[in-house]
This record gives sequence, C-alpha cells and structure tokens, in this order.
Amino acid sequence: MIKTTQRKINKKLVKKLKDTENNLANIFYFKNGICGFENLKEFIVTSLPQDTPENYKYLQSTEDEGMKLIMMNITVNPKDSSIINAKDLEISLHTKNLELKDVAIFLVTSMHSKLGKNCISVNTAAPIMLNPVSQEGWQVILDSPAYNVQHYLG
Repeated sequence: MIKTTQRKINKKLVKKLKDTENNLANIFYFKNGICGFENLKEFIVTSLPQDTPENYKYLQSTEDEGMKLIMMNITVNPKDSSIINAKDLEISLHTKNLELKDVAIFLVTSMHSKLGKNCISVNTAAPIMLNPVSQEGWQVILDSPAYNVQHYLG
C-alpha cells in the first residue's frame, strides 16, 4: 500500500473536498496518469449530488482542482455479455495478480446533445480500474472495434 505521507498532494485542494478525512485515506495512485492527463497521478473518488444514481462518481485530481471526471461504476460478469467482456480485462488484471472481484471498474461519462436531445455516453474503450486494497488505479486501453470512446446509453 502506498502511504499518503509519501505522496505529493495538494493539501489545500484536498481540504476543499467534501469528507476530507475519509478522502485522504482513499487517494488512488495512477502510476501512468490517465489518458490526456498523464502528469496527474493522485485522484479521489467522490460522490455526485444526492439526486444522482449511486453508480456515478467523480474522479477528482488532488493535484489540479480543474480536473474532475464523471465516471459510471459497472459490473463485469464473466458469465454474461455486459458492456465490456470480462476476457478483455483479464490480461490487465493478470499482470497485477488480480481478479475481477478485486477491482472496481468505471467508465468515463460524457453528456452530448444529439438531435436536440441530451444524451449520455461512456468510454468503453478505456475503462478505469481501482484496487481499493492497494489504492492503485489505472486505465486500460481496449484495442478492439467492439469498444467506442462514445458508447451511447439508452
């Protein structure tokens, strides 16, 4: 486990976040950052407003106040075909000696206006995985035509 005291975090920013004590204990370290933000390594997962479904969370950088993504938590079941095939994640998990049950899987979420309607899409091509035991996070790039940067929901 990576200790918070060893990391360089923006303590002023973390103090501004809700439930600071809880969040300090739940900072996830991304060794390679995330796509487009490779220089940012420290993130906290926080809740969205109360009227938002529970499976949506913020991924907030502790180093850059302006960097916050909305993510949707998904369940990947090896026995059925969910939005992401479990076999496509197993290679990344195997390199870290982990199984699907050991991680939380999130998809970066975006809002779009399509044909005059607001639509939600998720990035199925680059899921974010969080290991709550080691407090590590990483983004997996799935190189398959089955996955899209903008996969529209409902």
